[in-house]
Amino acid sequence: EHATPTTARDAEEYAGGALPDDSDTDSLKSRSTRLITTAMLVARDGDDELLDAREDWVREIIRRALAEETDRRSGSNEQLRFNRPALGTLALLHLWRRRDLKSDRDALVSIAARRDRAGLPAFAAALPMIADQDPRLLKAGMRAAFAGYVWRWHPYNEDGTVQKRFEKGRDNAVRAAVAAEIAWLDGAKEPAWPAFPNEEPILRVSSRIPVSGRSEDNLDDDVLDEFAEGDAMIHADSTSAARWLRLLTEANGKSFDWGGEIVHAYDGWSARVNGAKLPAEAEVDRSPSEWNAEFYALFAEALMNAAPDQFDVLVEQVTALPDQSFGDVVQTLLHAADALYFNDASRSSERPVELRARIATRTMALRRWRYNYSPGNLSVDHDTAGVVAKILLNTHDPFRGARSYLVPAVADRLDPLLEPMRPLQAGGPTSFVAFCTMNMLLVAPRARHLDFVLVAIEAWRERLPLDAGLWVTMGIGRKVVEWFEAAILEDPGLLGPAHPQRGRIDHVLGHLVSVGIAEAHELEKQVEGVAATVSQGLA
Repeated sequence: EHATPTTARDAEEYAGGALPDDSDTDSLKSRSTRLITTAMLVARDGDDELLDAREDWVREIIRRALAEETDRRSGSNEQLRFNRPALGTLALLHLWRRRDLKSDRDALVSIAARRDRAGLPAFAAALPMIADQDPRLLKAGMRAAFAGYVWRWHPYNEDGTVQKRFEKGRDNAVRAAVAAEIAWLDGAKEPAWPAFPNEEPILRVSSRIPVSGRSEDNLDDDVLDEFAEGDAMIHADSTSAARWLRLLTEANGKSFDWGGEIVHAYDGWSARVNGAKLPAEAEVDRSPSEWNAEFYALFAEALMNAAPDQFDVLVEQVTALPDQSFGDVVQTLLHAADALYFNDASRSSERPVELRARIATRTMALRRWRYNYSPGNLSVDHDTAGVVAKILLNTHDPFRGARSYLVPAVADRLDPLLEPMRPLQAGGPTSFVAFCTMNMLLVAPRARHLDFVLVAIEAWRERLPLDAGLWVTMGIGRKVVEWFEAAILEDPGLLGPAHPQRGRIDHVLGHLVSVGIAEAHELEKQVEGVAATVSQGLA
């Protein structure tokens, strides 16, 4: 929320021309923070007369605010409040908006490249304004920042001059990147996105006892050595880069249309650090989870809009990941793809269906899916649960369970996606599959989904015919009856003896009655009542 010109004037008068200094007595430096906030209010909300009179004061405060460095390892520096360099950056952003000075614009590119990410919260807060003023500023600042997001591992007893030489080279690279971005903003050729180091994933050494059916002990030692002992000591700071990507994946960033460039620049690096082409059982240690959460949301949009041959290449980058990495990445990818499909009524279902089919096929090849010896187990491993839930339009939380993210307003676009979900019903952790499937179907029960429902129930019944945990404890029997009751309201013909699926429906209801679902008995009586009425009418 912005203040009013009156509020800005009152705040400036209260400040009395004071400047931030070292006189603060509290750890939050409340006095300095208040003065920098006031300068930001004058730059953002003050009327022209106030800004003309106090611009020099505002600029001096900005200079002092930016002289301070933030702790980049602290979560507090991601917020504006008490983040003095970020508040100073936001003030400068608004001066740039109002004065349109090249010097301010160039300074903002340099601020974006600071390793302490001081400008990031300010860019986030001003995103709509940047989009209106000159959207290239965000792109230039982000690229310049990426140029400095590298770090070097070194042994504790290494000669310090080696690390200093690396840091000097990194600083020179950032300065060159900033200069190139400024030149681009002035009309020169656009720079390429900085390449991340060619690093290898670090593999986790399993501490579990091998069990029958697992092949961890059969991993090719040469393959593991190749990936685990890579000689690269330079690493990308993917966490910092991910904070910038978040600006594009959140609501205010949708107007920036160059996310596909980022996907093209970093898809190979992302696949590699997540273990692409490693054996399925390999587990990547310290995976770039924050990067994955943002990058693969951008990846989803590029995937959905890609040409057919490029679509195949991008999907292969995901399905070629080891089981654990695949499960982590797919949760972000599918959710983002679903949002694009369901929220855009003009978007064809062809690409979402094909994506889901390929993801489902890869999921059924997961070790924990293929070697699931207790399909009725009411618990499910975290890695499998996440990806299975997403395929079935659910979000899984280990503590709160699974809930469908489908909403009634767009549920009628579900139909094409049911087809690639069918194969999952007959395998894997059956209880969990059934739970997620019914969560999805009960969002907006439709009689036209009857065949899918019957196929699913028949598959569950074949695997767990008398399992009380599935039908009673997890409530699947009650959920099935609830679906039938809603579908009958839409199509009363489901109760009639002439319905083409009468036999299959009766078998399902009879099975539910046999395992103790009282609601199914009531529904069965309705069917018998309709049959008796029809019989009397014919007589």
